[in-house]
Amino acid sequence: MRKWYIIGALACLLIGVGACKKFLEVKPLDTLSGNDFWKTKGDAQKAISGAYSILLGKFTAGILYNVGDFRAGNWNWFSKNNLRAVGTNKMLSTGNGDGADNPQDWKEFYQAIAAANLCIDRIPGITDPNFATRDKKALVAEARFLRAFIYFYMVRLYGDVPLQIDPYDTQLKPREQMLTVLDFCLKDLAACKDDLPLAYEDPTNRAVRGTQGAALALMAHINMWAAGFDKGKEQQYWQQAAELGKAVMDLNIYKLLPYTKETFQAIFKGRSEEGIFELSLDANYGGKFHSLICQWTLHEPYIHDYLNGGSEITPMVKHLDRVYPRGEPDKRMDLWFYNPYSNDQTPMFLKFSSITDPISRDYDANFILFRYADIILLRAEALAYLGQTAESIKMLNLVRDRAGAKLYTGGGGKPLQDAVFYEREKEMMGEGHLWYDLIRTGRVMDKNATENPLTPEQMERRAWTYPISNNAVANNPLITRNQYWIQ
Repeated sequence: MRKWYIIGALACLLIGVGACKKFLEVKPLDTLSGNDFWKTKGDAQKAISGAYSILLGKFTAGILYNVGDFRAGNWNWFSKNNLRAVGTNKMLSTGNGDGADNPQDWKEFYQAIAAANLCIDRIPGITDPNFATRDKKALVAEARFLRAFIYFYMVRLYGDVPLQIDPYDTQLKPREQMLTVLDFCLKDLAACKDDLPLAYEDPTNRAVRGTQGAALALMAHINMWAAGFDKGKEQQYWQQAAELGKAVMDLNIYKLLPYTKETFQAIFKGRSEEGIFELSLDANYGGKFHSLICQWTLHEPYIHDYLNGGSEITPMVKHLDRVYPRGEPDKRMDLWFYNPYSNDQTPMFLKFSSITDPISRDYDANFILFRYADIILLRAEALAYLGQTAESIKMLNLVRDRAGAKLYTGGGGKPLQDAVFYEREKEMMGEGHLWYDLIRTGRVMDKNATENPLTPEQMERRAWTYPISNNAVANNPLITRNQYWIQ
């Protein structure tokens, strides 16, 4: 991590692709630095777009988005041996096929952080008379939100990570304790969230840029993660998460859209009234992707199946039976799955079926990171742990009712906590949450909850993390590996 200011400056040059491309009129790369930049409101917008674009590039380069599903091991992998290694905690044996080793490298995360750090430092000094103070504050807050989101994502992958907030600090840094990093993020978000807009006038910016709702949702998630590791303060974290979830609901911006074939596809294409934060991947602005769970879980007629082999991966039947008991009504089961109980390759997972070109397998729907149902269930979980049973059940049944599922009529305590957990597993399937939910709740040590369980000893040695790349260790001798991954 040497020469952060150079990395950050280069990061801001990478603004020609990905999210927010609509904003950009890109100058030649050699003019976008030094005294020629940081002059106008447009420069500030381009720099923010650059940070988003770097992060989007990380997501499109491999399986990062779906690590949270794949590591739980609840899939039939067929010939996908690299993905099988991920689902059995053997990541040191993965190659670069299917982007399975991409999450090991945190370089792009830190490039995006460096770009955000530069925005935070330089935007306040821009003297453009057309750049109002409130607009400066909003863009700086957006950079702080994005930085916090990246650190939260990294913590769930690696545990302790170096904390870098000064764009000009060239000193190598060791990994900072995970809870310290998250505490910094919570304080930073609390300080800047009110400077973020509730929404953007341009509908193409809906859910794909930082807002007050996105910041509140991120804070709720951070609190729930911290509660799983800081047992002495878990009650405080749960209380904060419950209050933050309510704050998201009280904005009256987001909705649970009815589950029909048309609306569920709109939700997972992105920019819907249910979306809170997403990374934009829109073919209309040059974004597309062809290596994601949607391609591996679909076949004809959604995508061209060159080998007539069917889906490349499918959900395990015993997993579906656990979360979707047979005979119980649920629109999600009807809408999201084709031939789900077959053990061959004919089943399809249809949640992400927004394919723009069946031949090239291009997919242009957004990466859905936070949405309204997610936050409602996160709040239900926090309330269940706090013993606020009636309100927790109310939240749980909002989601169940939308899905046409049986409403919960049981009591509080562990039965309610279990019900909320499995509702999250059903509702958020394919969106990269399950492994992280298993970790923070400790259910990853329950062999009945996952096909890839960990022992308490493995948890202590941080087997739940992802290996840190050899490049990261070679470039910074202060970096130590998690014990489980030391060979």
